[in-house]
Amino acid sequence: MTDSKFIVEKRCRPSAKKRLVRIGITVIASVVIIYAALTWWCASEIAQPGRRAIQTSYLPYLNHTANAGFRVDAFTTSDGMPCLVCTPEKTEIFSKRAKIIREQLEARQIDLLPSGAISGTLMILHGRGGIKEDYLAVAERFCAVGFRCVIPDLPGHGSNPKKFTTYGVTEAPMVMKCHQEAALKFNFPIQPCFILGQSMGGSVAMYTATSPESQYQAMVVISSFDQLQPIIRHQTSGLLGSVFGPMLAHTSFAIYEWKTGVDISQIRPAQKAAQLSIPILMVHGESDHTVPTDSGERLYESLPEDIGKKWLEIPQADHNNVLITDYPLYATIAEWLLTQIRPR
Repeated sequence: MTDSKFIVEKRCRPSAKKRLVRIGITVIASVVIIYAALTWWCASEIAQPGRRAIQTSYLPYLNHTANAGFRVDAFTTSDGMPCLVCTPEKTEIFSKRAKIIREQLEARQIDLLPSGAISGTLMILHGRGGIKEDYLAVAERFCAVGFRCVIPDLPGHGSNPKKFTTYGVTEAPMVMKCHQEAALKFNFPIQPCFILGQSMGGSVAMYTATSPESQYQAMVVISSFDQLQPIIRHQTSGLLGSVFGPMLAHTSFAIYEWKTGVDISQIRPAQKAAQLSIPILMVHGESDHTVPTDSGERLYESLPEDIGKKWLEIPQADHNNVLITDYPLYATIAEWLLTQIRPR
């Protein structure tokens, strides 16, 4: 009886080992699959974040029923970039947003043009994951103080047919073409003209403004970075920890390059910043956890000293709410831009 029991146990052991091996293989395969999926997702979020639909709250602007003091016209450039042109219109009654910014500027003794009058054109570039329609309320404010606004969907976003964003490396000529073709189509002068970009849009703006063909005369950069690679490492480390986060980032960089043809380590707005020759206002939230403030500060420090640069840190502002705190940011930006047109 004892011998039989021994034989049965002996026969069972290989089976138990096989089960353990199968379990181990399954676990390893699952980890590999999860890691591969996370890596692909991360690279896709960098290169082509999910495209959002237009919110219903934007429709009154697009249908010309917002009574916001400006007209919105849509057009598509010859290379396929969808754009909105927001043109100030004469109005007897300003919208709430328009009234606030005008009152804030008047309190600063800024002489404003009457409604409908235009001082210049402001190119507005959205952040990663954004769409041009997100900035209609921004345009409403700047139109109220005399700026025509041009807002494109950048590659990889909105209704732009191009699949991937390269954070300015390939977008600069498209942005300038958008401005030039808008001026031709809607019969307005190229200058005075300025460019404003937020986050990813700030990087695109820096590449655009430092292009030899650029005609922009001043720029505003909000919540942007000196180089992209460390920002991705920072974000993945926050998601997966200091060990697995950088590993995920490293692999996703290779996939990003495979997708876009651009080495992510070469996305360095700070290198372009050193070539800037126009005045710049840089804005950053003091509590920005997505693009840490020191990344923005390094971008600022890369700028030449003699171009007329200004750093503005917004109290208690994070990355996603920097435009909507109690700080009168729109009035501050508008005052600075108006000063570039007519120095006080």
